[in-house]
Amino acid sequence: MRLIPVACFGAILLVTFALAADTGIPPRPSAADYPVSKPAQTATIGASLVPANQVKKLLPEEISKKYIVIEVAVYPQAGSSVDVAALDFALKFGPDEIRYPSTPKDVVAVWKEDQPPAPSHGTEVHGSTGVTYGSGTDATGRRTRSVGADQEVNGTIGSTPGTQDTPPPPQYDPYVVEAAARQKALPEGQTAKPVAGYLYFPAPPKKPKKAALELRYSKDGEVVTLSLPAK
Repeated sequence: MRLIPVACFGAILLVTFALAADTGIPPRPSAADYPVSKPAQTATIGASLVPANQVKKLLPEEISKKYIVIEVAVYPQAGSSVDVAALDFALKFGPDEIRYPSTPKDVVAVWKEDQPPAPSHGTEVHGSTGVTYGSGTDATGRRTRSVGADQEVNGTIGSTPGTQDTPPPPQYDPYVVEAAARQKALPEGQTAKPVAGYLYFPAPPKKPKKAALELRYSKDGEVVTLSLPAK
């Protein structure tokens, strides 16, 4: 049996974990290719509002109603690296409402809570009646005949008679939904090359009308604000 050196095995594990943790989407050629972009101390940030109809292609429709998805790209300055973290970003709705991004796991957890329970079925009752015959003698010794009926009732689980089943809503595997959200999420960690991905911001119950969305990037005491045009 051929033995694999421990050092080589460790390297294989590191490569495997790196590939498994690889998330995000390809960044655009430059930050200027995004609708908005601004330089920070160690990186330039590009951002774009992802349209709801595009989000629906990736995730269940309920998520597109409850979340604002922003495509974010981080371009480290030449010769420097950046520690990318989702919580460095915040989305401002109007003057007083600020939301931070949710993790893909949290996104799916909120979606699962809103799923309707499985439809219940009524009970059908089926009856069958049969005729029975018998014979015997009465008190005087005369031979007699008797005619009677017996009834059997069976219950089965099914639809209520006279009604049609309502088709259940589309079912999604929560693990598949979470994997899809995670695959597109903004990669986190130290990087010296451009990275891009999605951030999932929970929308407020009542989004202020005619209020521009502002993406805030806070790092090392510096705050960069990007005003996002509506799609």
